[in-house]
Amino acid sequence: MAIELHVEPRKVYTWSEFVGAKPPYSIALDGFVNAPTQRNPRGPYANFDHHSGVDRLATRSTSEQVHMEINMGLFDTFRMNGVPTAHVHVNDPDEDTCLAWWLLKNNEQVRGHANPRINRLVYCEDRLDCTAGAYPFGDIKMRRQMAWIFEPYNNARFHGRVAQMDSAEMRNVVEAVEGRINAHIFGESGELALEGHYERIGGGNGWTFVRETGSASRMAMYNDGICAFAALVAEKPNGSRVYTFGRRSVWVPFDIPALYKRLNKEEGDLVDPNNQWGGSDTIGGSPRETGSRIEPKKLQQIINEVLQS
Repeated sequence: MAIELHVEPRKVYTWSEFVGAKPPYSIALDGFVNAPTQRNPRGPYANFDHHSGVDRLATRSTSEQVHMEINMGLFDTFRMNGVPTAHVHVNDPDEDTCLAWWLLKNNEQVRGHANPRINRLVYCEDRLDCTAGAYPFGDIKMRRQMAWIFEPYNNARFHGRVAQMDSAEMRNVVEAVEGRINAHIFGESGELALEGHYERIGGGNGWTFVRETGSASRMAMYNDGICAFAALVAEKPNGSRVYTFGRRSVWVPFDIPALYKRLNKEEGDLVDPNNQWGGSDTIGGSPRETGSRIEPKKLQQIINEVLQS
């Protein structure tokens, strides 16, 4: 089996750039290509994504898409000389990306839905990821196990490391999570208490500005009645910042697509088609490659202006 991981931190391609730059049998995951899910059987090439230009709630997470594609014959095409073959490209080591990579690498265990632990993990990750953590599972055993599985990523995220990681550091996170998924699949999963800590730093009518400080921060926010938020995720040494927006569902009046449009104008020449504020209609954030140069007080002002317009 020849399934290889390629890590380019925070790098984003268009679909045409990806197909032009990467070798045949390449698969992009979870925002590596700024486009909805696309396939080219003649390469073959594939992009699995649920961020760009999609209805987030109606679109399965990247890992759920990969799970389904494997069971629907992905590796009948991504196969060279009878061997499953893929160059897997990622730009971030988050939960969805790590799980999607594990599924591709371990595709023989995925086929036929043979292992209920795999199926349950994919199901829960899908519901949490496509709802920005809002899906009401509550404090169940599976969520505590997931907190343990994805602890290497969350530790890096809450210490501000992800925004600065090089490819080797990201690969280390992916491999650490991969090892924990393996343990879980063999019934050796640990559990962590769901630490739902967050700090309120501002907000406005119908939304709250926070700093997330725990793996279950969003569960805590939603339990506290916060249905829309902006989060300061990290501050880079060069002064730029990483922000995330989220809302419980499209029924919450927090117009995230309008915020992208206004904030990209505010950033000016910092942004380009592959480095800009963006995401889906329920969750998104600042430019992946550079972060944002907008200060928190200014961001709060802009959000309130957009919501009042």
